[in-house]
Amino acid sequence: MQRLGPDRAVKNEWLWKGMELLEIEVFNIGGNDVEELQTLGLELRKNGRFISANLLSEPTGNPLLDPYVIKSVSAGPSAPAIRVGFIGFAVSKHSSESGASYRWENPSESAGKWLPELREKCDYVIALACMPLGDAIQLAIDHKGIDMILNGFEHQTAMSPIKISRSTIVYAEDEAKSLGELRFSLKSGRATVQPLNHRLTRRVPDDPAMAAFMVKAKADISARQTEMAQETAHAHDHHHGHGHSHGSHQHDADSDFVTSQTCGTCHAEAFRIWEGSAHAHAIDILIRERKEFDTQCVICHVTGSGQPGGFQDLLRTAHLANVQCEACHGQGREHSQQPTEFKMEPLGPNSCVSCHNPSNSPEFEFVSYWEAIKH
Repeated sequence: MQRLGPDRAVKNEWLWKGMELLEIEVFNIGGNDVEELQTLGLELRKNGRFISANLLSEPTGNPLLDPYVIKSVSAGPSAPAIRVGFIGFAVSKHSSESGASYRWENPSESAGKWLPELREKCDYVIALACMPLGDAIQLAIDHKGIDMILNGFEHQTAMSPIKISRSTIVYAEDEAKSLGELRFSLKSGRATVQPLNHRLTRRVPDDPAMAAFMVKAKADISARQTEMAQETAHAHDHHHGHGHSHGSHQHDADSDFVTSQTCGTCHAEAFRIWEGSAHAHAIDILIRERKEFDTQCVICHVTGSGQPGGFQDLLRTAHLANVQCEACHGQGREHSQQPTEFKMEPLGPNSCVSCHNPSNSPEFEFVSYWEAIKH
């Protein structure tokens, strides 16, 4: 399912500005980052900041970027320095296009080439990884020279550190909902580290400079996302010759989504319960936050996003806003026409966790949540 739209480029601009403001010194390049960084006008070259051991130059077969960098970390002028090596690995879900100037090598092969060299130079080796958890575990099993794998991959849920052989695998949660800390100490000439995770609740005060930056960023992102949605809707109407208002039911005949209003003609009591639930007003939260055109957010606040005939945006498919019956039970056209022949999908605890995951709903617990909407 396509979770992100072209508005991602707008967010990436501000994400890069924010990382520059934070003075982040080392960036591992992920599988989807090459084109996005190039879109931002950044030149991918060896510069001591961008790293990747398995992003190779197609013409030469050598790493396109620095495979690793080494940083000296010290608690103070008189404290001994710890030499920390950072090596980058990523997996790409998309094969490089024909004629591309780069290609992705298997991370394990690249690790075999560069880890021995890095290990000799460092007290502690951290692999910055962008890969599914299973791949990170296999990397730790196959290569004993990694002390820590700091991993992040799309919307993988938060997890406790995992110890595999010599390596500790820590997941860096996305969406800025937590702050990771690695607390180093040097004992008997060997570096040890304690990973900590701090949830960024409202009790954690904002840095004033970063808070001002975020106000400016959110306003610009929202304005540009709205503008992009308006341009798309206008182009769609012009192409199809529609002269009536946006958000109408003009595409109902081409969609297998029939909306909760249709479901309610037979399931009146279930419709009444749904109508009074937070699901029925899910889009309102995004409207208040000015994120109603953010494709990363709307998927959990609407019906059928990313599916044929499903929600596209508030200007074209407003009738599919909010978490309606079909968001959980599946498309309802066949059932509405032949209810005894076509049954809806059965639901259970696993039906909820794609949206109510630990990152979005850390307090989610199926039994109590179900009590509030049981029908």
